[in-house]
Order: sequence, then C-alpha cells, then structure tokens
Amino acid sequence: MGLKGYIAKKILFALIAYFIAITVVFLIYHAMPGNPADIFALDPRVPPDVREHLLERWGLNEPLWKQYGLFLRNIFQGDLGFSFLHRKDVSVLIGERIPWTLLLLGSAFVINGLVGIFLGSFVAWRRGSKTDTAFVLTYNIYNALPLFFVGMMFIAFFGFYARTHGWAIWFPFVGAKTPLIEREGTLALILDVLWHLVLPLSTLVIAGILGWSWFMRGNLINVKTEDYIQTARAKGLKERKVLYRHGVRNALLPVITDIGMSIGWLIGGSVLIETVFAYPGTGRLLYEAIMFKDYPLLQGSFIIIAGLTLLGLLIAELLYGFVDPRIRTS
Repeated sequence: MGLKGYIAKKILFALIAYFIAITVVFLIYHAMPGNPADIFALDPRVPPDVREHLLERWGLNEPLWKQYGLFLRNIFQGDLGFSFLHRKDVSVLIGERIPWTLLLLGSAFVINGLVGIFLGSFVAWRRGSKTDTAFVLTYNIYNALPLFFVGMMFIAFFGFYARTHGWAIWFPFVGAKTPLIEREGTLALILDVLWHLVLPLSTLVIAGILGWSWFMRGNLINVKTEDYIQTARAKGLKERKVLYRHGVRNALLPVITDIGMSIGWLIGGSVLIETVFAYPGTGRLLYEAIMFKDYPLLQGSFIIIAGLTLLGLLIAELLYGFVDPRIRTS
C-alpha cells in the first residue's frame, strides 16, 4: 500500500467518521424533548402564529429527512444556526471564542507532549530509584484529584490568597485579559494574555504531563527488556544513545496514538477549566449552552468539538505512518 495509500485511507476514514458524528449529533438534537420554538412559546406573550412562523423559519415543520438535508447543507455553508441565548449566529460566536480555546489547548498539547515524553523516559530508565518512586507517588496522588478541584485550589492559593496577602507573584483567575489592555500596546496585550493563561494552563499541563509520562514510562519499561536493547548495550554503546536511539524511538509508537486520543481529554478538560476560570473559550460556551438549553449553540459546539477531536486523531495516525518504517515500506 505504501505511505501515500496509508494517508489516503486514514483521511477517508476520518471524513466518514466525521459524517457519522454529525449525523449522530443531528439525531440526538431532534430526539430531545420539544424544539427551539417551544422555548419562546413558554412566554405567554408569544401568540400561536408567531410559534408557527418560527417552526417554518427553522424548517422544523418539515419531515425529518428534509431537515437532515437542510442541516447538512447549512454545515457545508458554515451556517451552524442561531443562538437564542447570545442572539448571534453560532458560527460567529464560536469564531470569537475558538482562538482562546486553541491558545489554551494548543499550549497544553505541546507542553504535555514534549515534557511528558522526556519525563517518562527519564524515570523509566531509572526504574526503582528514588526519582521513579517519587514520580509514581505523585502521579497516583494527583490522579485521584478531580481537575476542577485542582483548578479551584490554584485560584485559592495563587490567585485570591496571594493577591490579598501581598505576595510578590500572583495570577489573575478570571477571564483571558484585562479589559481595555489593548490601549497600552501589543506587547502589553501579549504579556497580559500570558499572565491570565498561567493558572488554567498549569491545571491542564500538570495533569497532562503526568498522564503522558506514566504512559511513556510503561512503554519504555517494556522496551527495555527487548533483545535489541541488550544487543546495543553489548556493543558498548553509551546508555544515553541506547535510551534515545533504540529505546525511546520504539516506545514512542503507541504514545503517538495516545497523543491523538488525548485531544478528547483536553477538550473535555477545557470545559471544566474554562468554566472554573471564566475563560472565554468554546468550553465555557458549551457550558452556557447546556445550562440555558440553547440547542443550536449546543449542536454547533458538538460539531466543532467532533471535528477537532477527529483532526487530532488523524494527525496522530499520519505521524504514526511517518515514524513507523513498516508502514512506509508495506
């Protein structure tokens, strides 16, 4: 099949999976009790003819198969519906919020991958040492703590307590930037955004680094017992060269798949973290849609989340094809 065939197959499977995902979102949306017009109809001031007009306006009086066709057409045109809560197009709302989420998740993704792989390799090669024992203990303790609880502790200590007690270093715990900071220039805006990013990013990063390190540690421990590792040592290669050239490269293969799967975890975590820190991203937007039963916003958010998750998995699969020589030569 070769690398080109492998890439083409993975892209095709990703497109099919996305089509299935948005179809499931459509069916769940229509399986919910009531419809958007009913939300307005609860107001006694709304006459019945207005409700009928809303049903006709949104195509909700059409058969299900026609609604599905209209749904697909709107998606391909970039129309995700109208938010009742924010009185805006859903695509406009998500477009305003998604840069903040991409900043938070993108930073967490890069830091988790680089530091997690390095830390996992470091402790695995020193299995049984005090460093390894400390890492295992830290992982088990931190893994038992809910993500939102960690975020609240960060707010309490490094935000509220540090600020009220005059600590030299404290961090904002609400929002993504100081209002009107743009007036002070681009550099001030960038520094302010990074300052606001510290606590939510730290909450995601610590959990992500420990999780990826744990996975990398387990893979590398298994690889250490392979014959080619013993052969490399018998040739007199230095431990560092054995570790990185023979150990880490082979232990990375399953980690790449796990990296793709972690996109879903990061998105789920962003809903909690953005809510706790009042961070203006799509995670908080999804929370607002759930709380206020804004069905179009909820549906549009799930469509975007499904696309981002599948994109992460696709990137992981493509990286696997470049890293694993068996795929390139098959």
